[in-house]
Amino acid sequence: MAELPGRIGTLTARDVMTRQVIVIQADESIAQAIGTFRENRITGAPVVDASGRFIGILSLRDLVRDSCAEAEPAGESEEPGGDATWALFEKSDRLEQGGESEPVSNRMSTNVATVSENLSLVEVARTMCSGHWHRVPVIDDPGNLVGIISTMDVLAALVNTADELR
Repeated sequence: MAELPGRIGTLTARDVMTRQVIVIQADESIAQAIGTFRENRITGAPVVDASGRFIGILSLRDLVRDSCAEAEPAGESEEPGGDATWALFEKSDRLEQGGESEPVSNRMSTNVATVSENLSLVEVARTMCSGHWHRVPVIDDPGNLVGIISTMDVLAALVNTADELR
């Protein structure tokens, strides 16, 4: 792989990650998680266990996956994401009512890639692209959650470094 020129080629996960990570507890209810998403205007968050260890991700996609299957006839449902996901999420009263006792651990995704703080931004982006993930947790050497990188973080880094060239 060819090295990227300038500052974009030197950026790492540590340089672009969000350090103040909003997390969801695995034993929280789905309704509590939806409240956190709405309050913080986010579409997903890392899930941690009682000891604070990263164990998965909960996203809008995880929350509406079953609702999409129920709402649309087989073969006609749109892949969760975009406007359809937000529309279902905004009408999530049913999800919240049913989620008063259902724990987040029942719906979260556990097959999630993580990246290290020292991984190059290009490799972070490559990881995100290969899994079609909109966010990846950043984990330090002992395995602690130290940050998160979203697609917007990657785009902002690209734009900021392009602006520096002007």
